Amino acid sequence: MSKKRPYRLGRRASSVAETRRRIIEAATVEYGENGIEGTSMQAVARRAEVASGTVLYHFQTPNDLATAALATWREDLALPGAQQIEATAPLAERVHQLVTALYGLYDRSEGAYRIYQKSPDHPVLLGARQAYDTAVGEMIAAALGDRIGDTEAVQVVSVLIDPGFRDTLLSRGIVPGRVVDLAASLALTWLEARQR
Repeated sequence: MSKKRPYRLGRRASSVAETRRRIIEAATVEYGENGIEGTSMQAVARRAEVASGTVLYHFQTPNDLATAALATWREDLALPGAQQIEATAPLAERVHQLVTALYGLYDRSEGAYRIYQKSPDHPVLLGARQAYDTAVGEMIAAALGDRIGDTEAVQVVSVLIDPGFRDTLLSRGIVPGRVVDLAASLALTWLEARQR
């Protein structure tokens, strides 16, 4: 008489979670190459090495998949906020904290940024962009303190903390460890000169 193998719900749940993770990772790669709109569920299934029906089992629509991918990115990226800036620190330290927090985010989020560049108007990304803009605005306000009313100061600091500016510094051969200090120094020099 043969024994029946006991059914293990935990193993099945683990397998389902692993499949879901693989699908999200595959979608992320596809989004980076083709944008969200240019990515089909079939392409995600091929890359994840699962059947198309498996993708549809986990995510009924392409927007469901994009929403799940975005939730994973948010969790992994840990968007910084104004709490990263020590309000009582001198201006130089606050500016350095601002640049450090944002450039650190850019280091962690290159894949997500590439996806955003390919699909900036996708509805799933619009809410994320608003959350990012709000967080950055609050961080700039915390870093500038009483200078937040100076529109030009906000504009200049915004340029110096922009991922495009960081990418330009890196593309010109400035080493990653130096870009934070350089951008913070440029911002502080400009702010101090404006104060005179």
